[in-house]
Amino acid sequence: MHESFLLEASTKVDEIRLNLFRSNLNKKWNNIKVLEIKDLETFIYAVENSTLTVTSEQLGIDQSTVTKRINNIEQKLKGKLFNRKSRPLQLTQLGEKVYFKGRYILEQMQQLEHFSLQEEVSFQEKIKIGIPVTLVDDLCEYVYKKYKNDHYLTELEIQSGWGRSLIQQVAEGELALAIVMIPSNIHLANDLLFMNIGTLPLVIVSVKSGVKEHSSLERCSKKGWVIHPEGCCFRESLNKKLNEQKLLLYANKEIFGVEAQLNSILNGDGLGVFPKPFFDQHVISSPDLEIVAVNDFNISLNVGIIYADQSYLEEVNYFARILKARYFSKQE
Repeated sequence: MHESFLLEASTKVDEIRLNLFRSNLNKKWNNIKVLEIKDLETFIYAVENSTLTVTSEQLGIDQSTVTKRINNIEQKLKGKLFNRKSRPLQLTQLGEKVYFKGRYILEQMQQLEHFSLQEEVSFQEKIKIGIPVTLVDDLCEYVYKKYKNDHYLTELEIQSGWGRSLIQQVAEGELALAIVMIPSNIHLANDLLFMNIGTLPLVIVSVKSGVKEHSSLERCSKKGWVIHPEGCCFRESLNKKLNEQKLLLYANKEIFGVEAQLNSILNGDGLGVFPKPFFDQHVISSPDLEIVAVNDFNISLNVGIIYADQSYLEEVNYFARILKARYFSKQE
């Protein structure tokens, strides 16, 4: 009888513990603040367009709704995403983290939307690669069509992002490989492999009227820069070069996209750094821009494939051939 009493008491204690666990779990679940996809999408649009006005026009909502949706995220994360005092909008450190994570989430959502339309092949393989934001417009569709034509039984997933983000994803095994443009003054970790396809000059660009004023990096530094946000390897390279001369990087404007940056430079907002072929493509329509001959700036870009796993060497060689044909065939 004594044993029966102890067993019953033990059972009741277990029930009390289970109920307490359920209660605490419910409280924690209720405290979780889930971000709305529409809020996240609005924030991504605002970052990539640099203005709330353009964002509201593209999404077909008024500007107050754009502001409200961004505020919703800030309240749930308890932090500011933008520096409200800057024009155009500049991301805070939290904002940069939310942008990169949010962009990845939206890309995954888009893939889910088309999941039911994909051909159901049980033995279909899949490879994930990265392409930097600066190359997406020129390379993404080209690579996808080429790969699907040659590997119809393999699914290709392309992840875009800034150079540093892609390098990290390759290192962590999230991507099989990434196409990158690594400035010559930036070094990769020892555990990463790099297949170099060719080199491109990285040049400083100014309006023609100001070219003669900027013969040195110090003079360029005083003018300030129109540049991509943190995470871009071009920015990292420029900042490193400036630091070597004890100079600061003054980001007058942080703008996404080559064309938008060149337009800002035309308006006199600062200088920019670009791969020379990118500038050459736009100079025909923008004759008032010119490359600055800076004596102490001689950085080149190593264009190639970064990977961490030797088992992907066949894929690395394949994408290397695509890159070579796209950007370096005329040099041979």
